[in-house]
Amino acid sequence: MLFKMATATILRSIRACHKSSSNYLLKGEITRSYRCKTCRSVPASNIASFSVFSQPKSCTSQDKIGGGLHQHQFVHGFSRNIHTSTSALAGKRDFYQVLGVPKTATQKDIKKAYYEMAKKYHPDRNKESPDASKKFAEVAEAYEVLGDEGRRKEYDTLGQAGFGAGGMGGGAAGGFQGQWQQSSMDPEELFRKIFGNQAFDRGGMFDESMFGGFNTAHEVAMDLTFSEAARGVNKEINVKMEDTCERCKGSRSEPGTKTSKCHQCNGTGQETVNTGPFVMRTTCRRCRGTRVIISVPCIVCRGAGQTMQRKKVVVPVPAGVEDGQTVRMPVGSQELFITFRVARSNQFRRDKADIHSDATISFTQATLGGTCKIKGIYDTITLNIPAGTQSHARIRLPGKGISRVNGYGFGDHHIHIKIKVPTSLGEKQKALLMAFAEEEAGVTGTVNGLSKTQDGANIVTDDPQGMVGRIRLSLNTPNSQDFATKVADDIDEKEDDTKRSSKP
Repeated sequence: MLFKMATATILRSIRACHKSSSNYLLKGEITRSYRCKTCRSVPASNIASFSVFSQPKSCTSQDKIGGGLHQHQFVHGFSRNIHTSTSALAGKRDFYQVLGVPKTATQKDIKKAYYEMAKKYHPDRNKESPDASKKFAEVAEAYEVLGDEGRRKEYDTLGQAGFGAGGMGGGAAGGFQGQWQQSSMDPEELFRKIFGNQAFDRGGMFDESMFGGFNTAHEVAMDLTFSEAARGVNKEINVKMEDTCERCKGSRSEPGTKTSKCHQCNGTGQETVNTGPFVMRTTCRRCRGTRVIISVPCIVCRGAGQTMQRKKVVVPVPAGVEDGQTVRMPVGSQELFITFRVARSNQFRRDKADIHSDATISFTQATLGGTCKIKGIYDTITLNIPAGTQSHARIRLPGKGISRVNGYGFGDHHIHIKIKVPTSLGEKQKALLMAFAEEEAGVTGTVNGLSKTQDGANIVTDDPQGMVGRIRLSLNTPNSQDFATKVADDIDEKEDDTKRSSKP
């Protein structure tokens, strides 16, 4: 009699739980097992779910035990198994598909995707759509799992069905194991918790201006010139972010009023909920986990404790920041994440702490050597050019680069040499180059205006004014400084005669 009463009580609990569960279908098995006192064998007996059978009749089967025969005498035991069915989860979409992100998505990508999807399907925006609330809840459920690294890892490991089934486990005679994985937070409460209370004020109307975009809450982008990023600068920006209410100082209640302890959770923030045979601890539905009851909410923040505020912030940009680098800065009770967007420079190219720039020199500087002035990051640099410098040669200036943000010292400045070849020459310059070409060795191919003699020497064939011949004669006459001066004077006189004869 007692056995039947206990069995009936458990069946009623299981049926009640089966009816009350919306996300998980529960099945219960009431198993009466029989074992022989002597051989411990178990008779075949199929026990249907949610069914209780009377004690089976005495078994007449016989086994040989230790060379003898005995009559089986079965004694019954009792156990309970509870498990979850994956049939309720079979129709669910993959959480990654719900949010529209790949499995390799970062937490930032997941949060952004949830924000966009929650805005799209929010009931206040889709009052005429009967499926909006369902999709809004589906998006919230997906984010609550994928937005938590621990639960996301479990979901990736077990999959959709395995993740749900792992929430409730059953063991023979062991009772109930595992944790209840069903969300205890309302979808709108989850959205409010992440993006603030402004979305649910103003009579429930959904207003884009309440958010100011996803990145305005705690993330901002700052544009910098190349020089500002290299040298460092204090730059002022205006940000819109959620911060402690200036009226109630975060207490959420109107100044001068008092709060009382929540009696439903006894000030713990959590309450115990009975769902059939299960007992769960969840966020208190009355105080929403805040542990207190506010009788008179603050008229500014409406009991939220925080408001969206516009703040003017001076950001000390450290010298050497790179494009895309993010720094964290405390602003009031919140933290502001600032991502720098560094503009390109027309003169410098950056490689971490090193910089590269070009220097254009004349072919005489490259051949004979010399110096030139170049612009550095912090000052003007005098560059020494070795004689015989080739085009595209690179000269390294140690310690003349950008300050290292995460280290000590500076990088290097690399100068890439470019030789400028003149595109137009005067008669004197051309004569001097032609005379030089006659003496130049190792030339592959030919030079315009020169031909080779029988002995292989180069000689100028087109010299109408005789300038090259005079230069050649001067070069071949030893100790003829006076003669060289005379040749130069003759060249000047020849040019003057040419100019006078060309005039009408």
